[in-house]
Amino acid sequence: MNFKTADEYAAARDKFFESHPDAPEAEDVECLSLIMRREYAEQILRGEKPLEFRQYSEFYVKRLIDPDVSDYIRAHFNDDEVMMFCNDIRQVKKIHFHNYNNSWFLDIECDFNDAFSITKHDIEFLQSKYGVHDFDDDLKRMEAVNVPQNERPWLFYFVCGEVLDTNLEVKPKEEEFVEICGGITVKDPVIDEMIKDEDDGKILKLKVNKDTFKEIAGGQLKSFSKEITPKNLSMFFITEEKGAVKEINGVPQLRMYDAIQFINKDGSYTCKINNADVVFLDEEYGNMIPYLELEDDIDYTDCMIAYDLGDKI
Repeated sequence: MNFKTADEYAAARDKFFESHPDAPEAEDVECLSLIMRREYAEQILRGEKPLEFRQYSEFYVKRLIDPDVSDYIRAHFNDDEVMMFCNDIRQVKKIHFHNYNNSWFLDIECDFNDAFSITKHDIEFLQSKYGVHDFDDDLKRMEAVNVPQNERPWLFYFVCGEVLDTNLEVKPKEEEFVEICGGITVKDPVIDEMIKDEDDGKILKLKVNKDTFKEIAGGQLKSFSKEITPKNLSMFFITEEKGAVKEINGVPQLRMYDAIQFINKDGSYTCKINNADVVFLDEEYGNMIPYLELEDDIDYTDCMIAYDLGDKI
C-alpha cells in the first residue's frame, strides 16, 4: 500500500476503521507529566530542542502503549491493513515538564509522538525531518559491529510544539553552550570500544533469598531490582581505576549482561535480561523514577538497578 499524500493515507485509514468496527484505537493522553532538568526546558524555550526522548522501558510503556490495541495487532499480525493503520502508541496532546520539587514548570503542546529504533532508516528520518543528531554516534557504533536490527534499543520521542505556560524566564544562550539530549540513557547492546570490558555480555550471578528464588523460578516475578552500594558498584557499572563510574557525556556506562543467574541453596535459575534501567526510589510516593529525570545530581549508590526478566535459558 503506497500513498502519495497524507490526505490519501488519512482517507484510507478512515475507510479501514469504518469497515473494521472491532479495531480499537489508542486512547489519547491529555497531559503527560515528565520530570526534566531545567537546562533542557530552557533549550525548548529558546527553540533549540525540537524533540524530547524517553526510554522504551516498562515505566513508559505502561503510560504510552495501549494494551488493547497491542493485543489486536498481535492477533492480526498477518493482516497488512491492520499493520498499516493500527497504532498502539497513545498520542500525547500536552506535556507538563517540571523538576522534582515543582519549583518550576513548562507546559507545551505535543505535536506528535512515536517510537524509533537505532537503525539507519529511523536515524536518517530524525536527521532529515527534525535536524536531530543525538543518536548518530550510537548508530555508527552499532553499524560498525553489525548489531542485528532486532537487538537494537527502542526509544520514544515527542515533538515539542507551542509553549502554553511556564514560570521560567528564557536565558540567553551561552557562548559555549553545548546541547545535550536530556532524559535518556540508551542501553546499547554494544559498549564503545574505549570502555569495552571483558566481563560485558556475560551472565550476572546474584544470590537471592528462598521466597524470591521461588517467585522468579516459578515465573511470578518478571522484574528484579537490586540496590546499588559502594561494594557492588563495579558489578553494575564500568568503573575508572579509582572506582568512579565511567561516564560519556554525563551518561553512566552500564555493564551489559545477557542473562542473570539467580543462586539459592535450593539451586540456580538463569534467565535472559530484556531491559535494564537505573532508577531512583521515590520513598514519598513509592514509585521508581529513571534517575536522569531528576534535576539534582544523584549519587549512583542512591539508585537501584532494575532488570526486566526474560525467558529461562
